[in-house]
Amino acid sequence: MIKIKNLSFGYGDRIVISKLSTEIKSGTVTAIVGRNGAGKSSLLSAIAGDIGAFEGDIHLSGREIKSLTASDLASIRSLAQQSHSYWMAYTAREILLLGNEKVSAERMTYLAKALELNDFLDQSITTLSGGQLQRIEIARAFARELPMVLLDEPFASQDIASIKRIKELILAEKTRGVTIVLVDHARDEDLAWCDYVIDLDLTSHAQ
Repeated sequence: MIKIKNLSFGYGDRIVISKLSTEIKSGTVTAIVGRNGAGKSSLLSAIAGDIGAFEGDIHLSGREIKSLTASDLASIRSLAQQSHSYWMAYTAREILLLGNEKVSAERMTYLAKALELNDFLDQSITTLSGGQLQRIEIARAFARELPMVLLDEPFASQDIASIKRIKELILAEKTRGVTIVLVDHARDEDLAWCDYVIDLDLTSHAQ
């Protein structure tokens, strides 16, 4: 369960989020939508615990987020960001396994197949397309089977087939009880597969 109460924050003199209150139930898929600059990715970062300078309250699994250590957060949630900056010539496989050395081979095989990563796992990470990089990050986010997975624009730079595979993986992980929050640019009517939509241009609502 994620509880957000009267959340407000901004950058400099610009208020990005103002007095947002909403709840996200465990084992659901929630999409954050809104116009460019509405604060979608910033809200995701706040839920992840990466933005600490805010007013109001965020609770993850009944605990106030400001009381959680980095270790606590790492055991609760994972975050797949949209932007990636790799400059060392690791292979995609090495990046996928980085920090996930204790994840079973079966789990990694499952994710590689689900997201169709096998064709480029032994390729240098610096040679991959934006969509391929994003799928590697999504696989990393789901690898450790944490209770909460946060995805920043997981469908960006993806073709239709890849979007379908990512949605199928998200829904499969939901059936395991994982709480998934994602940022998307889709219209509300295209998000019927999600349980909830938080529209930062309007207000949060259930579908």
